[in-house]
Amino acid sequence: MNIWIVSREYNGIAEAGGVKNVTCSLAENLVKLGQFVTLFIPLYGCTNISILKEYRCIWHHPVVVCVQGRHVIVTFCHGVMNGVEFVFVCHRAFAEKKAVYTYTKDEELKNPSHRKGSGHEDAAFLNTLFQKAVAAYGETCTPEESPDIIHCQDATTAFIPSFVTAAMQSSTKLAAFYRNTRCLVTIHNAGAGYHHEFSSLSDAAAYTGLPQEELARGLCNGRVEPFLLAARHACLTTVSPEYARELLTLDDMTGGLSNALSRDCIPITGITNGIDFSRYDPADTAVSLLPCAFSPRDGDLEGKYRCRDVFLADFASRACMEGAMLPGVEQHGFLDASAGDSAVYFTYHGRVVAQKGIPVLAAAAERLLQKNLSAKFIFIGQGEPELEQELVRLSESYPGSCVFFNGYDRALSRLCIAAADFAVCPSFFEPCGLEDFIAQVYGTLPVAHATGGLCKIVDEKTGFLYSENTPEELFVMLYALTKTLRLGGRKLFAPMIQYAAQYIREHYAWKHVAKDKYIALYHQLLDAAPIKK
Repeated sequence: MNIWIVSREYNGIAEAGGVKNVTCSLAENLVKLGQFVTLFIPLYGCTNISILKEYRCIWHHPVVVCVQGRHVIVTFCHGVMNGVEFVFVCHRAFAEKKAVYTYTKDEELKNPSHRKGSGHEDAAFLNTLFQKAVAAYGETCTPEESPDIIHCQDATTAFIPSFVTAAMQSSTKLAAFYRNTRCLVTIHNAGAGYHHEFSSLSDAAAYTGLPQEELARGLCNGRVEPFLLAARHACLTTVSPEYARELLTLDDMTGGLSNALSRDCIPITGITNGIDFSRYDPADTAVSLLPCAFSPRDGDLEGKYRCRDVFLADFASRACMEGAMLPGVEQHGFLDASAGDSAVYFTYHGRVVAQKGIPVLAAAAERLLQKNLSAKFIFIGQGEPELEQELVRLSESYPGSCVFFNGYDRALSRLCIAAADFAVCPSFFEPCGLEDFIAQVYGTLPVAHATGGLCKIVDEKTGFLYSENTPEELFVMLYALTKTLRLGGRKLFAPMIQYAAQYIREHYAWKHVAKDKYIALYHQLLDAAPIKK
């Protein structure tokens, strides 16, 4: 099959959230399974093209697309990585951005209205331009290059099926080019704030140029929802079966979208994301980026605890806090290693946003720290400034017991995970979750709110789940684990650590997900009639 995958982010190329990992792993594993994959992505100011092969600045001929009533010229670049063909959508509006979705600290210094962490003020223009350019790319192709599948990743690409349909209606060439193409849209996050919706019908019409009667089919509470509109021309999937169920039943977390999907009887297929172990393998330090090798699935944890020693001495000490830190990372607080093996280490790594349950975690952690049980907390991530400040306050209030690395560094993030006993995932909702996978790979047991994709954790076998996402319930769980580990020692959890590492390899390897789930679904779509409602 000839498969186009469309995404605003990609691992190693332009990184933001979890979509980058899914897009990369799916694309590369499809190539390994004999499929031809082309990945469409904008060319940002932060794009890393150094890892590409055969990079060409001019690829195919430019296209002209209409956005907000004005004609915009878009060019394309090309490269190859791990068998995946990359087509970069090029325009100055993308090239001037230093991050995929939000402004950076440097951009704020240049323009105070571009507050660090806030979304790009021209986000609607960027999304529309990118998606229209992908649909128009067919104008530059030969008939043999026609895609069998266009797989769109999340809301920022969910208008593509509509743009393809519109292009087929206005162009004889594109009608023939896309005649046998089927579209698929994967919902990675349908939480309020992640929809990239248009605020009104008139606003959507002005940006997209689509007929109002077409856009009206995506209306929800006065907004034009990309996912709702996509369902008229594409198959919808999401990243776990449990989240697929929640999308049709739990409207309080989707800002009205769930009710609309359920009202219109729109089916959603849940396919749990996999994990590429080769990208994280703790037995290979060149891959894991950890200082010491170990193998949880083989029961070898000695290197894990040596990693902890390195972490405490070289990254989390008071001296480290007062010295030079990694670029892009600020250290607040420190950990005192004098407690030795009696200390219990909890970690959180990920975006510092409300969805991830940071307020719940901070409150529960503070209650546990007040107990003076040698519990230690490690936080690493960045996001909402108010929540970042709460973690700064917590770290500075409990010297020696709490450290917060504000920012991101891949090697440090992985070390924070490997150094801990437990990884806490208190998300209010979580479509799939990669943090729990990574923790299990590194012999760190996840402690998670039982929601969405986190329900793939087998309670008390591959980790621990709790039901009510409140500081009180999370505190009870963390308190019990702290007391249990202190009384029973590391060996108590060693069998669970080994089982968890083996279990996810057997059930969630990306090669199996790509072959057994996605390729099978692609064939089903190709065998069915086009989705045009």
